Amino acid sequence: MGGPLVAIEHDAVGSAGGRFAVPGLRGWAIIAVLAVLTGGFGIAARGFTADGFRSGSELIWRFTCFFYFAAIVAGPLARLIPWQRWREVCENRLQLVWGFCASFAVYLTSLYLPFLFADRGGSAGVSGYDIFDLCLIVLIACAASRRAALFLGEKTRGIILGGGLFCFWLAYALTGLGHITGPHRPDAFYGFSLVLMIVALLLRFADHFAAKIRIGHNPA
Repeated sequence: MGGPLVAIEHDAVGSAGGRFAVPGLRGWAIIAVLAVLTGGFGIAARGFTADGFRSGSELIWRFTCFFYFAAIVAGPLARLIPWQRWREVCENRLQLVWGFCASFAVYLTSLYLPFLFADRGGSAGVSGYDIFDLCLIVLIACAASRRAALFLGEKTRGIILGGGLFCFWLAYALTGLGHITGPHRPDAFYGFSLVLMIVALLLRFADHFAAKIRIGHNPA
């Protein structure tokens, strides 16, 4: 499992300056704005209540799941599908990694928004899990940069980046599995998110296997 997941550094180095179609605005910022709008939709639908904020946070969690999936499969798909146009689309995969980190930061922020709007000025104690998540996304965002290789070296950076992203793979996979098997209200999204994580893992294994075949056909 380590090979396909730790090899994420090859996905990230492709386009450090990649942008999406909006001039002057980087892709990761667009993703962060979309995450805010997604959460705002949930709040608007339920109102500025505890239920509304929970709905907004839940929508952002789902939003980050899709961009996480896109970030970890863009590299393998670019290498597995021999179509130049598709490769060009996947050139923004670094922006997807940063976009995931930015959108997840929006999600963490949304968890504490109800306390900012509380009538009695209540305060929320920050959980250790949320602090860990915040540190992890900062670590991933820093390791995804090409400049990180200057300080850490390519191998170390790859291990940090792959390990950090794998932690989120576990989080999404276990959350999906827990909602399927646990005493939760039926929700098709969690089954779908678990399928996405399995597909992502299979694609990374396929990419790793294809790379070994290419090396075998083209020995040094």
